[in-house]
Amino acid sequence: MDVRAVVQTQRSATMRALQELTRLKYASDKPEDLPWRLVLDAMVFQAEAEIRWLDHCETSLIRYRPAPSRPPAPDAGAVDRTDQEVRR
Repeated sequence: MDVRAVVQTQRSATMRALQELTRLKYASDKPEDLPWRLVLDAMVFQAEAEIRWLDHCETSLIRYRPAPSRPPAPDAGAVDRTDQEVRR
């Protein structure tokens, strides 16, 4: 799974939703629409927070570098035998 592609796809969807929420929010400014605009504000804030989190995810993925794989360490008994053989 390409995590970066998933993050980009989600960012695009969230940006579209944010644009739609903003459009709805400014569609009417009648006093009786205040409760609805406050709900829309909450949804806008959530979308903005999600975009910031997705930015954080993307930055973390760019910085992430898995440790190079190393061969398994020999068991302790094998090391002791090798050390004893070298000393002889």
